[in-house]
Amino acid sequence: MKRLINIIWGVWCAFTTFLSPVWLTMIYLNITGMIYKYDYSMDEGTAIIMGIFLLALWLFSVLVPIIGFLRYAYMLNKKYLLVCVFSMFVLMMVCMAICGWDVVHFLVS
Repeated sequence: MKRLINIIWGVWCAFTTFLSPVWLTMIYLNITGMIYKYDYSMDEGTAIIMGIFLLALWLFSVLVPIIGFLRYAYMLNKKYLLVCVFSMFVLMMVCMAICGWDVVHFLVS
């Protein structure tokens, strides 16, 4: 049972790591009010409130489980921690590449 929970936890962390660049970009656009330039569905005040709500949601549904998962991987073996961090980095880069962001420029700068 514990093995199944760890697999589910790892899949959740991989999925949220993959989506985090897009999610954080939307949070940034909402909090700064710049979303209004791209999407006219909400005004700036509503966008800021929505951005704060999305930031809190991201913190509790993504950041806290990832920290717990990395802590668990560290307790098992330091090699597992390096594998997890590397795979999370690769997943974020793949998401950025799929979105059409300039990943090479991001890595060099």
